[in-house]
Amino acid sequence: MLNGPDSLSASRRRRIEPSGFLDVARVCMLLVLGIACNWPRTLAGQAATLRGRVSNATTRRPIVDAVLVLTPHDFSVRTDTSGQFNLRGLPFGEYTLLVRAVGYIPASARVPLSARAALDLDVDLEPLAPLLDSVIKQEDPDVPRNFAMREFEARRIAGFGRFITREELLRGRGRSLDAILRARVPGVRLLDFEGKIVAASGRDISRRRPCFLNVIVEGALRYTLNANMPLFDLRSLEASMIAGIEYYTVASLPAEFNLRGQAPCGTLVIWLQN
Repeated sequence: MLNGPDSLSASRRRRIEPSGFLDVARVCMLLVLGIACNWPRTLAGQAATLRGRVSNATTRRPIVDAVLVLTPHDFSVRTDTSGQFNLRGLPFGEYTLLVRAVGYIPASARVPLSARAALDLDVDLEPLAPLLDSVIKQEDPDVPRNFAMREFEARRIAGFGRFITREELLRGRGRSLDAILRARVPGVRLLDFEGKIVAASGRDISRRRPCFLNVIVEGALRYTLNANMPLFDLRSLEASMIAGIEYYTVASLPAEFNLRGQAPCGTLVIWLQN
């Protein structure tokens, strides 16, 4: 529950505390955020400040190098060695805060920032690895063996993009990768362009040039617009080779995939079955 500043006392401090459960049979998770906040009443200037600490919800230890992103303006900061963060000079208004860290379930909340107040925020992230270990059996050849899939699962739970899991790819055995993408990712066009099957957004840059998606494979940028890079041919991969696929619009792209500072048409992220 998010309480407005007028209903809170000056002695309280805002905290995001996730609570969740894992249904092993269905492999699903519910993340519940409990929130309380502190709004100082003194004038802090004409720009807002967001500061605080990110901690392990189980051990209460600080989480180093956690990423906090405020949208719609995409202000971002990472925590220091003590789990602390400080964002200054923010335009006042209401934001969506997304907090991520390697090995933890992401947390998100609506955050109102006032030009007349600094907001102190405590964020508790639930460890991800013990939960996933209970449902992922590495001896099964059909499950993803790529360690990066832990972070894939965390982003899928957060729900900020579209995802195709290994299970869904296996259900599509015998179908081409572009056919699976057409069926599972609405809004993405798969085009036969210059002898390649390539992914593009629903709009065109010009009559001759579609708006091609950025393509990231195994964390490496394989194609981006306005760079001297060849288009990525989706026919170079078979569905059986892939552990998972992520698709993001410009607005939903996580900071870790903004590799060249721009992705105006959207981004396709592909993880291989190592």
